[in-house]
Amino acid sequence: MKIGIVSPYAYPRPGGANSYIRESYEELRRLGHSVRIITAPWGDDPPAQDVIQIGQAIAVPYNGAIGRVTLSLRLEWLVSHMLERERFDIIHHHEPLVPFLSMQILDSARCPNVATFHAFGGFSFSYWAGRVIGNRYLNKLDARIAVSSAARHFISSYFPG
Repeated sequence: MKIGIVSPYAYPRPGGANSYIRESYEELRRLGHSVRIITAPWGDDPPAQDVIQIGQAIAVPYNGAIGRVTLSLRLEWLVSHMLERERFDIIHHHEPLVPFLSMQILDSARCPNVATFHAFGGFSFSYWAGRVIGNRYLNKLDARIAVSSAARHFISSYFPG
């Protein structure tokens, strides 16, 4: 099976979600799957063979941390060409509501999409204010996973289901 894993944060930059992504990548490869990580660029070194870098990494503060997310004026074009070239059987998004990479992939992908939610905490203004837009993208998912009961409660309080 050919699997795309989407990191909303520049990979392999250290962080909880990227550690989870790396471990998932390694286990899926061990099981014999073809796996690619889709992310924003990070650092000056060329990406690893199974890493697809798209756009630019822009620093954005969120939930007490700084995430480096993908931004590009050509994101729609870059994503559609990458999807056409890669022809994934399934795409696994991590934190799919972090702008903009997963959102564009969800708009363009023709295969099943699943998502894992990592974040938890108190009130999230961005989730609260973005419920209408967020539901548009979450409705394109075939399955949702949370890494913990706290993460499940957090995302479900804004986006039930």
